[in-house]
Amino acid sequence: MKYRLVDFLQCPCGRVGLTLENEELNTVHFADTLAQVKCTNTCSFKKCSTPQMTVKASDCMACFAHEIVQGSLRCECGQTWPIIDGIPRFLPRTMAADIKRTQATFSYEWKMFRFGERNWGQTISFRRDQFLRGMAKGSAELKDKTMFDAGCGSGLLSIEMAKSFGMEVVALDLAFGIENAYRHNSSPYVYFVQGSVLEPPLRDRSFDYLYCCGVLVACPDTRTGFNAIVKTLKVGGRCFTWYYHPIDPAYYPDAWRKLAVYNWIRTRITSRLPIKVQYYLYLSWLPAFLIKQRIDVLLKRKTIALTWREKMQAWFDFFSAMYQHRHEPSEVISWYQSKGFPNAEVAYKEYEGFAIRGDLEAS
Repeated sequence: MKYRLVDFLQCPCGRVGLTLENEELNTVHFADTLAQVKCTNTCSFKKCSTPQMTVKASDCMACFAHEIVQGSLRCECGQTWPIIDGIPRFLPRTMAADIKRTQATFSYEWKMFRFGERNWGQTISFRRDQFLRGMAKGSAELKDKTMFDAGCGSGLLSIEMAKSFGMEVVALDLAFGIENAYRHNSSPYVYFVQGSVLEPPLRDRSFDYLYCCGVLVACPDTRTGFNAIVKTLKVGGRCFTWYYHPIDPAYYPDAWRKLAVYNWIRTRITSRLPIKVQYYLYLSWLPAFLIKQRIDVLLKRKTIALTWREKMQAWFDFFSAMYQHRHEPSEVISWYQSKGFPNAEVAYKEYEGFAIRGDLEAS
């Protein structure tokens, strides 16, 4: 964890100004030359407020050459949040059973992922281009901008946004796959946080961009999750969120019956099984899948062959989720408009779902 991250954080109670305690530091290589101070509120490295004008860009360069590997963050409310293996952990002391189950499900899903591999058959270059398409921004417009990646999953896209576009990214996820992302992070400008999108431990109005792809649909209530994350966006900032289509002939004319059966299996059987049992169940499905996939490739019915780990990841994503809400674009656009996004629109549609984007206006 970088000292810089503290400038973005707030306690889930709503208070800002978290205090670092008992930091254990590593010295790391930092080669960039910074022209201006990064933090806007508090410099935790020098333990002062940045408006005091006592902080210089050279201080930021010295700051980025340190990594906090252990320690804690204390709030005025009395709560203390641990920093474990470089990641601040904003996990509630008692977690609701459904949220804990969701955490376990997605932790197992990302356990299938090997860093640097595709996600769901998508290469990182495809995902990077899809990001630009969804945001409707050119790469030059993203440089030095801040982004909240709400539900970062593998963390691969967060790292790519920093490396390719020069963005500064706070990547949050509830699952323990975030630990693998932190270990493989090669950018000093990506900061990983473990926590929930329902209570993002981040300051209001802190980010130029908000990106949340396929995460809110796995919350107990999609709109509640949306309302929680949009508070972190600056006025004038752009928000992008992605959702599943309803299981309906209008969206899946040839597959809606099959999807309805799969959804019944998920709600009545697989999502209720212990995670370990699910793992071995999906593992038992693999031989049939690999044979069918081979036949499809030979007959040229498919152009992308999934690895066994990618397929396991896909099964966990679909069949294990406690919640898998589905929405119409018009419904989501109404949520955006109610929160001050008058230009909310469909960014794109694809087979599985659709994305909405909008810019936050001043209230």
